[in-house]
Amino acid sequence: MTKKRSRLLGGVLLLAGVLFVLYALQNPQASFPWSNAVTYSLYGLYAAVILVLLAAPFKRRK
Repeated sequence: MTKKRSRLLGGVLLLAGVLFVLYALQNPQASFPWSNAVTYSLYGLYAAVILVLLAAPFKRRK
């Protein structure tokens, strides 16, 4: 994956995450049909993917 594509995809995912949080704050009555542990695990995985996509272009090649 190229640096430009990785940064673009990471930025899109970050924007989608921010928009989701803003939407969720406006609709507190909505919930997921599973436990909070599953929800937090999914959030953690999503954050890890964003970090990898945004940090990967800065990795040095040998």
